[in-house]
Amino acid sequence: MINSEPLWKKSGMLILNHYGVPITYDEMMSMVGIPVSCMIDRACQLYNKNDLDKSKIEKDLFNRGVELILTEKPLMDGVIECLDLLVSKNIKIGIASASPLSFLLKIVEQCGIANYFDHISSAEDMPYNKPHPMVYLNAAEKLNVSSKECIGIEDSKTGMIAVKAASMKCVVMPSYNEYNDTYWDAADWKIKSLQECCALINSDTLIKTKN
Repeated sequence: MINSEPLWKKSGMLILNHYGVPITYDEMMSMVGIPVSCMIDRACQLYNKNDLDKSKIEKDLFNRGVELILTEKPLMDGVIECLDLLVSKNIKIGIASASPLSFLLKIVEQCGIANYFDHISSAEDMPYNKPHPMVYLNAAEKLNVSSKECIGIEDSKTGMIAVKAASMKCVVMPSYNEYNDTYWDAADWKIKSLQECCALINSDTLIKTKN
């Protein structure tokens, strides 16, 4: 929905550098899909900085990342088109995210898309985060639909695992550098853009095969 990963990684680099961890942007981007706390642990281990206050780093990283995302509003091309198509077909739309609910509510409001969603589910206060399926199962429950009737759209391996573990069909849209990696074979569809997703919606391919 939003191309937030580069901005989260930029935030991570800036904050970690501020705390004396000289991690590079490329090193941060190699940790796509990893929860923030694990990413900070890995970065600190990489540069032997395990004595730092990681909870403070995580808080500062999150605040800086939110600031960058809300400023740049990096909606992916085709988001509005896809949302409009789903609404026209009377398909319920939800968000199942590892991000805090406060952030999710801010970004959909800032980007002008809040009214499209029937429910927004955050794993922030759940016992398990992705790749555990809990946040997806919670979203399905709140939407009052069976998980087997749902299709999750993801751009990370962690997210894909969560979708499949929830017994849902999965559409993945990997980054250009990862597109040909074989682990995406676990998904039901692999696309390069949301325009391709719109084509699947228009042809009713997703709807006909969701069960």
